[in-house]
Amino acid sequence: MNTVIRSFAAGKLDELALLAQRLQARRETSSSFCCAKAADIRQDFSCSMEYGFACWADGRPLGLVSCFPDPEKSNADCSLLLDAQGAAYQDLAKALLAAAQEKLGPDLACTFFFPVENADCRSFLESAGARRQVNEYILSLARADWNAPSHPAAQPHPLREDERDAFASLHDAVFPGVYASGQDILADLGKSRFVYVIPGGDGPAAYGVLKTQGGAQATAEILAVRPDARRRGYGRAILHHLAREAFTQFGAQRLELVVDADNRSALGLYLDAGFHIKQENNCFILR
Repeated sequence: MNTVIRSFAAGKLDELALLAQRLQARRETSSSFCCAKAADIRQDFSCSMEYGFACWADGRPLGLVSCFPDPEKSNADCSLLLDAQGAAYQDLAKALLAAAQEKLGPDLACTFFFPVENADCRSFLESAGARRQVNEYILSLARADWNAPSHPAAQPHPLREDERDAFASLHDAVFPGVYASGQDILADLGKSRFVYVIPGGDGPAAYGVLKTQGGAQATAEILAVRPDARRRGYGRAILHHLAREAFTQFGAQRLELVVDADNRSALGLYLDAGFHIKQENNCFILR
């Protein structure tokens, strides 16, 4: 079988989106950076055509790599989706990744998130010399499973105008280099991101970021407590406030969040609140 690697082309996006949708339907072949619906996948591909490559054989797509570069953070989030296994997977993945890395250039690392069930992807990245990171859990809380505390340690409130600068500084200090800076969050404030804070001293003692566009699913994107304000129940208060806002204010039916598998204290908090583990992901970074 003769295969060829080609850049994404506008006339082929529908076909590639359908391939990705099929591969996304199984954890064994999916990527955490890729959407589930063909229409959403196509939209993402159209926004990243310059950094997308597909493998074709006899006019049929066998796989693809789609990258979303962020030069400011010297990183590109990459989805590797292949309709192959074993040695064939390794060969196709190597060719696709080589094309992507040539386009991205030497200054950007490639980050891959994918379900632990995707053994072929893990094997390929290990053989390519990628550095394995801590696994992460995607947790989900159904509205029916949420039990609001009767006496929270504090009552968060929406971020006020006079708290914006202190919030951004705290966020950047707690999460230096994270994918969304304090200013990134403020730019989306009131659109798709909503920030709630517990005041303390000269600025927020704790805060949470709820991400939603009004659909059935919302995301508790970020929860943080200032180091000097920990062990006062603020994390639990913020978590439950995000759940309350998601379920009552925005009409969500599910609230999801992501936590590192080695963060046992946070994991315990979330499970105690009614969350369950929906998926476990591997993370690899290739430089």
